[in-house]
Amino acid sequence: MRSNNIKDLNKRIIIRYIQRNPGVSRSDISKALSISKPTVSTVVDKLLVEGWVSEEESIRGSSSGGRKPFNIYFNQDAYYLVGVDIGGTSVKMAVMNLGGTVINQLSFETQPFVGSQLIPVIADMIKKLVQDSNLDNNQIFGAGIGVPGITDVNKGVVIDAPSIGWKNVPLKSQMEYLLPFPVYLDNDVNVAALGELWKGMGTENNNFLVITLGTGIGCGVIINGQLYRGSSYSAGEIGYMVTDKDSAEKKYEHTFTGYGFLDNHVGGPSISRRMLSNLVGKNGVNEVWSAKKVFQMAMDEDEIALEVINETLSHLAFALVNVISIINPERIVLGGGISKSMNQFLPYLSATIEKHIPIQTELEITSVKDVSLLGAGYLLLKEHESILKD
Repeated sequence: MRSNNIKDLNKRIIIRYIQRNPGVSRSDISKALSISKPTVSTVVDKLLVEGWVSEEESIRGSSSGGRKPFNIYFNQDAYYLVGVDIGGTSVKMAVMNLGGTVINQLSFETQPFVGSQLIPVIADMIKKLVQDSNLDNNQIFGAGIGVPGITDVNKGVVIDAPSIGWKNVPLKSQMEYLLPFPVYLDNDVNVAALGELWKGMGTENNNFLVITLGTGIGCGVIINGQLYRGSSYSAGEIGYMVTDKDSAEKKYEHTFTGYGFLDNHVGGPSISRRMLSNLVGKNGVNEVWSAKKVFQMAMDEDEIALEVINETLSHLAFALVNVISIINPERIVLGGGISKSMNQFLPYLSATIEKHIPIQTELEITSVKDVSLLGAGYLLLKEHESILKD
């Protein structure tokens, strides 16, 4: 048994080294990892047979004058990943290779399917996506899913996701019953943080937060290069944070049952609701007011929209102050639909933070396209019991 464990460990270490150091030789691997040359050759031969790597003759000859060495490359297309981002407004999904290159994606509205019917719809759409991508099921490594709520990662159960009407839903087992490959899931903001860890901030920083601004507000926490989930998988649930004691003690309108104070004062639906409330008795009360539209009007210095957005930014700024004082991250990355409208308002947020706390923290908007979809794919790589697991 011990022998098998050592073999599996060597295989995992070697393939991870090849991923991070494309074009290395067998001799390079042996020296770098302090693993004997025969063992490296045996493992590499197996990886070649299984399709995980390819080997190409080097253009340059050996430094010792012998035959040309062979360079080894990780095969990014050995398998494909499905990433799914379930949101209160829409469900997005993508197929990507093992390097995170998206080859196909689709989306559909969430609310028409909220409740138990959402699960089979998601499974059907995943099957459609795979088929439309001209892939067979045996080419799919698995699916990673981001869920808008508290999720028990080990049991695969969605504990509470108010925006889609799920409570104690065994999503992993239900999806794996409907799909022919393994499924892994986590909170959607944790998944976005994994996307940043894989393709964004994680390449520069080991301690950062991802705060998503959408239907609700969430926070993914990366500490020392690892995702922190908390003792009951509830780390980063800042949607429940109170940023105004007086307002919290009064009765206020809830966007969704179970949503917290910050969700109901910063989330997209709350922005739309407050805009309508401020327009009572005025022109425009019958129009559709998306958060994006209200932000644009605020940028154009519309007084009513500015009042709504300034209140939103005030709550968000104080939430950031509180989070920074506890976590002390190097950076905070804003993501989610609302973040796309935030560029002009970052100086206000930064100034408020600096006014109330002496801890320097960089604040920026994500530059990673499809960060949540990529994070869902990376979740699969980190959790799947295979040689690719981190």
